[in-house]
Amino acid sequence: MKKMLLLVALVCCFSVLGCGKGNTIIGKWGHGSFVYTFNEDNTCSYDALGTLMKCTYKVEDNKLSILYEGNTAAFETTYTISDNKLTIKDSFGEDTVYDRK
Repeated sequence: MKKMLLLVALVCCFSVLGCGKGNTIIGKWGHGSFVYTFNEDNTCSYDALGTLMKCTYKVEDNKLSILYEGNTAAFETTYTISDNKLTIKDSFGEDTVYDRK
């Protein structure tokens, strides 16, 4: 009985951890020479061709709002995460796909 309970607990733990990592925006995402890093404390950074920009972000449902340091207006867009790929609509309405690093 103890072995069965341990097995159930392990399966539940791995299920929760696996789903959390795959479906959360937290982490590092890359697209060529462009890398977003989203931290748990809602801070972020964007490395564009070696130029690092600091930012903060907010997520609600599938909406992403990023406020880059020095700007007064946030970049607001939609996003999806699937198979370790983050898809963000750019400012032209085109999808840009970032891979989890």
